[in-house]
Amino acid sequence: MKALSSRVEGVLAITDDETGIAPLLASKLKAYGIQSEVVGSVPKHASGVVFLGGLRSLTTESEAVAVNYEAFAAAKSVAQQLTDHGGLFVTVQNTGGSFGLRGMDLQQVWTSGLTGLAKTAALEWPKATIKAIDLEMAGLTKEQAADAIASELIWGGPEVEVGLRMNEPRVTVQSEPSPLSQSISKRVIHQKGVIVVTGGARGVTAAALQALAEAVPLRFVLLGRTALTEEPAIFKHANTEAELRQILFDFYKANGQKMTPRELSKRVQEIIANREIKETLHTLKQLGSHASYYAVDIQDQQALAHTLSEVRREWGQITGIIHGAGVLADKRIADKTSESFDLVFRTKVEGLRNLLAATQQDPLDMLVLFSSIAARAGNIGQCDYAMANEILNKVAAAQALQRGAGCLVKSFNWGAWDGGMVTPSLRTHFTERGVNLIPIEQGARAFVEELLFGDREQVEVVITGDRVGQGLMGGQT
Repeated sequence: MKALSSRVEGVLAITDDETGIAPLLASKLKAYGIQSEVVGSVPKHASGVVFLGGLRSLTTESEAVAVNYEAFAAAKSVAQQLTDHGGLFVTVQNTGGSFGLRGMDLQQVWTSGLTGLAKTAALEWPKATIKAIDLEMAGLTKEQAADAIASELIWGGPEVEVGLRMNEPRVTVQSEPSPLSQSISKRVIHQKGVIVVTGGARGVTAAALQALAEAVPLRFVLLGRTALTEEPAIFKHANTEAELRQILFDFYKANGQKMTPRELSKRVQEIIANREIKETLHTLKQLGSHASYYAVDIQDQQALAHTLSEVRREWGQITGIIHGAGVLADKRIADKTSESFDLVFRTKVEGLRNLLAATQQDPLDMLVLFSSIAARAGNIGQCDYAMANEILNKVAAAQALQRGAGCLVKSFNWGAWDGGMVTPSLRTHFTERGVNLIPIEQGARAFVEELLFGDREQVEVVITGDRVGQGLMGGQT
């Protein structure tokens, strides 16, 4: 591994952690010949960044979530510099020193997106050296914390994810194959309970629900932003997007009305969404399950709480959550706007926060999150998606420890599906890269098998187009 001094030819910016560690770290690195400065915001000319926001003393989830936004801003500031010339980018967080594998603070867990950012940056900036450090702060003085970080930066190996705990070997994280065990008996899912599903009325989540309904008739409450409406009769015989677009265009033209291409596309997508939602509800009912749909934005905490109150009055206690909602807005860190980052990040993260807050008093026996392999490995153009889904993974781990054996908790790190958000152009892109997509039926079947037969101790599971189930393991070095 190259010496740190050879990787930082200019100023190394160390963000202020507000606990006093930053100036101590800067002093220690200067002793090794590294020009370091403690900064409030990262200057674009910095040759490297050590982001210490994840070590800040946090008292609320909102403060923890905000750290992820700060980290993205820091990364964006130096993205072009590190892309063109290389350098150093390091995130440091306090989530137990093992990235959630041994438990973590319920507030700090919401800073876990930092590792997703680092893993994506490692792919987007091949000339740079990237590292995500999880430093367990319990029992450490400021001086000891600064020493630990400096030692890892100067002497640490090439691993991107490194956990540091007092008086223990450094921890690295890897995935290991974990096929389903034939010795595990079929898990019983509470059929009279109510399972609330986000993103489940359309796409791959809907396919997974239908496969689950084939195995076990359940009671589903599907949540989505699309308001269900009656479809105008003029669209009755239109079966494709192109046919819908043409009929809509002709209709407005005949009535002397103008519609922009964007407005036309939005209206067509609304019609398609309505059809898919109604088809999902119909299929679930045909399979023997009860299903209902509520239009609500899960990012609106008050609206969600009101909707779930209605659900309880009509259906009874909520016993399960399946959080499958998500959107994409792919661009590299250097080109990604704050607005597009927020759109992708909030859908996953705020949606989960609001769901957990609104169901605090419900007897949940199942919490299932749809995450992404982007969280496990990073993905070019998807730092926001990787960060949000890494938070889902670690929140799942924390929830599993908190809730105990009475609640099945799973976070599915899906590879790319052959459907859903994977457009034809993306499909071609994956094929050219040799990435095997997950066929819809195979992915849906894998989902059901993991819920019914998977090891409940393995919370974070990776499933790819090769049908490889993997649980995370921590290795000591």
